[in-house]
Amino acid sequence: MKNKIHTIRTTLAALVAGLSLVTSAALADAPLKTALDLDIDQAAQVDTIQKNSRDAVRPVRGELKREERALRRAKTGNDAEAIAKQEKAIEPLHRKLAEIFESEAEEIRALLSPEQKIKYKKHLKERDEMVGSSRDVKEIKKSEEKTAE
Repeated sequence: MKNKIHTIRTTLAALVAGLSLVTSAALADAPLKTALDLDIDQAAQVDTIQKNSRDAVRPVRGELKREERALRRAKTGNDAEAIAKQEKAIEPLHRKLAEIFESEAEEIRALLSPEQKIKYKKHLKERDEMVGSSRDVKEIKKSEEKTAE
């Protein structure tokens, strides 16, 4: 009997945890128009800013992925010189992506009212905490942590 109760409690706890993740992810992943209560003009400007950012990220991400593949090959081959070379090549690409993302956020913030800025800050925090959040942001944070060591 105790095993059944324990199993039921564990299952319920897992279900509640899963639902809370899905709910917070849905809220954080909501389009900015809805999440920030943007008016029509703001929404159009945000769409343009985001499109321009995606266009700027695409070639940098492509180059980063090529360099990361070369780094994996160097690690597989245990080639210390090539590893050092690739790590140096990757670092500025991570910085470039961080600059693009920060520029996008600053441009969006410039359009917002004080109340919307608070919502935007919360939105970004929730998005960054989400599982599966921007792969580039996660890589940039990992790179920054390595550099700090």
